[in-house]
Amino acid sequence: MNYKAFDSRFNIALLTCLLLLTLSGCAVHGDEEPFITVSPDSAVITLGGTKGFSVTPSGTAVNWSVNGLPGGNGDTVGTVDTAGIYTAPTDSEAAPEKVVVSAADSTGSSASAIAFLTTFNANKRLTTNYTAGTSISNTYSSGQKNIAVFKESDTVVNVYAVWSDNSSGSYKVYFTKSVDGGISFGEPEPVDDTSLGEQFSPAIAADGNGDIFIVWDDRGQGDADILFRKYDSATQSFESINQINQDTIETTDYDTSPSIAISSEEIYVVWEHREDISDDYPAIYFARSSNHGSTFPDRTYLSLAGRRPAVAMDSGGVAYVVWEDLGEELEQFPDIPTKVKLRKISGGIPGDTLNLEVAPGYNARFPAIAVDPVCNTSDPGCDVYVVWQRADISDPKFVSEVINSYDIDLSIVNGGTLTLISTTLSITDSGSSGFFGGAAYPAITADDTNIYIVWDDWRNGTKDIYFAKSSDGADFTTNRIANDDTGNNSSGVSWHEKPGIAVADGRSYVIWTDYRNTQLSSTASPNDVFIAIEQ
Repeated sequence: MNYKAFDSRFNIALLTCLLLLTLSGCAVHGDEEPFITVSPDSAVITLGGTKGFSVTPSGTAVNWSVNGLPGGNGDTVGTVDTAGIYTAPTDSEAAPEKVVVSAADSTGSSASAIAFLTTFNANKRLTTNYTAGTSISNTYSSGQKNIAVFKESDTVVNVYAVWSDNSSGSYKVYFTKSVDGGISFGEPEPVDDTSLGEQFSPAIAADGNGDIFIVWDDRGQGDADILFRKYDSATQSFESINQINQDTIETTDYDTSPSIAISSEEIYVVWEHREDISDDYPAIYFARSSNHGSTFPDRTYLSLAGRRPAVAMDSGGVAYVVWEDLGEELEQFPDIPTKVKLRKISGGIPGDTLNLEVAPGYNARFPAIAVDPVCNTSDPGCDVYVVWQRADISDPKFVSEVINSYDIDLSIVNGGTLTLISTTLSITDSGSSGFFGGAAYPAITADDTNIYIVWDDWRNGTKDIYFAKSSDGADFTTNRIANDDTGNNSSGVSWHEKPGIAVADGRSYVIWTDYRNTQLSSTASPNDVFIAIEQ
């Protein structure tokens, strides 16, 4: 089963249905509707920033308020002047996730708009290799490892991103970089323009020298293979391409969904291995290089039946692999729920395995992993952070599942002893439910101060990218929206999914697949890749 292809088709079909519902469900304003309206009806505003709201009919005298407070409150919810200019508060701890900006005329008629308050700056489109909204892009990778940063100096941060798009006629992996902290990005370039096959699921990692390492799955040899390529930051050029998986005698095996992590000279890559494209129970393998990726002599079996593996490494060079377990016993998914497994590997030798299932009856999906860069001194071992999508599924299947709701769970594990420290359920509980679920596709990273998590979220009636951080894994900051559009665009489409995150100096860099430039006159499928950077 090609999960990525199905996932893309499902989301496209779902979005198309939503658009049709929107078009067919438009109401005609009657006498019961407010006489005045506020425009725009929603907006995303960076803390400390301003946004002008207006009323229709134009010129109507109104009194403005924020969250019911005349003129607002500068310390908490922001202020709005007599001309409808709203100014967001500056304190991220005091400011709520969103506020309501309202206008009322002398007759008592009133209308309002929602202002989403964010710590992120204006978004940038990364897919400048094609005209906006004319090709299909996808930021999916196993563990959502599609963005990396490297602090070159006290004042310079380099940002790197990868994705797959079909702008060349077939799906190819593209790479772009910024050498000014994300202010500007270079023209996207193909990672491998020699392959005749399609390419999917790229993942990326940066080493301590700022060199970049990319893995992806390639369909150029009649099956699927895991390919690897290094980008040398000194020469600003790609080196030769290596194939990591070993082909069997038959060329029908499918190796897909790679993830990569690096520490010093050591590189670990994990992936799914299927005997053929219809194999629903892929095995999990990993390979290790001890010479900066020149060779990968070790290819080691990890699991009989798993999918979506992700890998991270601590400062001591120990690698940790997490995956969605389909059941290694006789009874397997969908007869039993999927769960998350974590295994420590070092020097190519598998270690103990920890079962992270904490909610009986729920299915685990799309795990992601990060490691605290500062290891414990009193209790040896680095803290390992694992997030996943906890799904309430009434009819579990490999395709066409009936999903009741999604939430995000977080577990913190002592990497030294591989014991569970804590688990936080529903860290981003949006309160949304129903067929479309709630929070999905989590990604995680960490520095020596905080844990940072992003996900796509249905709380506003469509998919938005949300962000939160925590210093202890228990108490999280106010959820902040990262995308700066809310449907007020030329196409009327507001849909964002599959985010990735990286952090430098406490500042978050988030990318995702974005549908804001989708053209309704053609199809709901064209999209782009966008990035948002914190203030």
